[in-house]
Amino acid sequence: MEELLVFDLDGTLLNEHEALSPVTREALAHLDRLGVNWTVATGRMPHGAREALPNLVFKHPQAYKNGVLLWDLNEDTVFSKLPMNKDDTIEICARLYEKDIKPWVNTIDHEDNVGAIITGLTSAREREWAGYLESQGIRVQQQSDYSSLPDLVLNVFAVTTNPAVLDMAEELAHMQEVAVFAGHDMYNPGGYWLDIHHAAGTKGDAVKLIQKQLGAKKLICFGDSDNDISMFELADESYAMGQGLDELKAIATDTIGKNTDDGIAHFLAARYGFTLSA
Repeated sequence: MEELLVFDLDGTLLNEHEALSPVTREALAHLDRLGVNWTVATGRMPHGAREALPNLVFKHPQAYKNGVLLWDLNEDTVFSKLPMNKDDTIEICARLYEKDIKPWVNTIDHEDNVGAIITGLTSAREREWAGYLESQGIRVQQQSDYSSLPDLVLNVFAVTTNPAVLDMAEELAHMQEVAVFAGHDMYNPGGYWLDIHHAAGTKGDAVKLIQKQLGAKKLICFGDSDNDISMFELADESYAMGQGLDELKAIATDTIGKNTDDGIAHFLAARYGFTLSA
């Protein structure tokens, strides 16, 4: 196995509609035909990836929650998980609640069953998402506050119109075991997202573990944001998306097309010598 290709999802493999375009799906099928190893490393939970990638079959394990969780989506097998400190999680949720930010708390139990805890559904998207989780057999538990949480919390997540989430990295800087990512919501203009998890979970560590398990000699990574920096730093080759952060482009091997223009698909076609139908 010479190469392992690792793709970020949002802003990289997925287009502006939060979906895998037919052209990109075709390019991945060509990789499979040619025997090129590939997988994904994403800030999403497994069920979020499953929603965005319907009917896509992975041949190798995937990295979720920025490396906090290594999971084989096809086999529903967990290879590793790194839960947050319970006291830290409770404090984080309390601080967010004070700012009128009501997060989702994603959990995993000792039998690797995933769940979610919320204090209420505040938008149509949240109600839709809760319904999707229930359809996947994932329990969404509502409780009055976050003062009581299970031992195994994977992350704290929020999608909101409150820009206060952009200040949370500074506010939580005293928590050394916590990693905070926040930014503008690429799918909803005027919105923001926030993701908080254990600081020891990185995409870089996760993809190197997958590479080692496969015995691949070369690691090639693709991404667009700051949570991709750790794997770019460890990769043999790394490619930033055209609309990606300048900080990421500065350490990348090269910059390729935008996700809105099927940049991944066209790069792969040129590199591996296949023709796309569109």
